[in-house]
Amino acid sequence: MNNQQMLDKINSALKSVMTTDLGSSKLATAKQEQFVQTISEATRVLDSARRINMRSHTHDIDRVGFADRILGTAAEGVAGTSDSKPVFNTNTLESVEVMAIAGITDSTMEDNIERAGFEDTLLDLIADRSGIDLEELFLNGDKTSGDAFLALTDGWLKKSANLVDGGATTPAFDATDVEAMFDAMVASVPKKFLRNRSEWTFWVHWDIEDAYRNVLKARGTGLGDFAQTTGQQLAYKGFTIQDSANMPEGTAFLAPATNLVYGVYRDIFIEPDRMPKARKTDFVTTLRVDANFEDENASVVGTGYTGQ
Repeated sequence: MNNQQMLDKINSALKSVMTTDLGSSKLATAKQEQFVQTISEATRVLDSARRINMRSHTHDIDRVGFADRILGTAAEGVAGTSDSKPVFNTNTLESVEVMAIAGITDSTMEDNIERAGFEDTLLDLIADRSGIDLEELFLNGDKTSGDAFLALTDGWLKKSANLVDGGATTPAFDATDVEAMFDAMVASVPKKFLRNRSEWTFWVHWDIEDAYRNVLKARGTGLGDFAQTTGQQLAYKGFTIQDSANMPEGTAFLAPATNLVYGVYRDIFIEPDRMPKARKTDFVTTLRVDANFEDENASVVGTGYTGQ
C-alpha cells in the first residue's frame, strides 16, 4: 500500500467518526462517547472514578449534608426546639485544554486496515494512551509543578484534605513499615466517612503493593502463600489495595472511588498530521478536562514510604 492509499484510508476512517460538517475535526456524539469510555477503561483509577460529561467549560459538584444530630426527644403537646440546617458545599471542575499527539506508524496501520472496524481501532489506539496521561494529570497535577503538563491543574493528591508523611521531621508512621503507613492513613480520615470500608481503596505505587505481599508471605500462612503465588487483589482491614502505574513512588492514596470525580467537555477534536519520511501519521487530539473531589475530606494521601 503506497502513501496515497494510506492517506485515503485514514481520511475515510476519520470522516466516519467526525461530525458531518465540512472540514470539521470534531468527534461525532457516538464516537465521542466511545472515545471517553476507552480513556476510562485504559486505567484502573479512572475506570473506578465517577465521570461527568461537562456541558460547559465549568461544572459545579454540589454536596449537602447535616453537620450535627437532627434527632431529639419528642413529647406530646410540646414543640420541638431543635432547628437543624443542612450544610451546602461546592467543588468546581474548571476544564483545561490538553493535547495528545499519538504517532501511528504505517506498519501498524497496514496491520489494522485489513480488519473490520478500522475506525474503532484508530480511536482505541489514541484513547488508550490518552487515558494513561489523563490519569497521571488527575492524580499528580500541581499548578506549582515545573512540568508544564502537570501544572495545568491541581490533581487529587494535591487537593486531598488529609496528609500523613513518613519522611517528616516528626513522622506520622515508620517509613519502613507498610502496615504502619496504612494504619496512619486510616486514622487520619474523619470516622464519619468510614461507614462502609468496602467502598474505599488504597491506590498505591507498585512498590507498596509488592511490599505488602512480602509482609503476608513472611507470616507463613495460607494467605501468605496466596499473596506470593497469585496476582489476585489484596485488602487491608477491609480496604481494597490496588496498584496504579501513575502513583508516585512511596505514595499511597485512600479514598472511596465515588468521591473521585473527573469531567470531560463534550467537544473532542482529532486532526491527522502526515509525516511521509517517517512513514507514520501523527494524530493531534485536543480536549478539555479537569478533576476534583465530591468531598476532599473523605480522602487521605500517605507519602514518604521507603521500604526496608
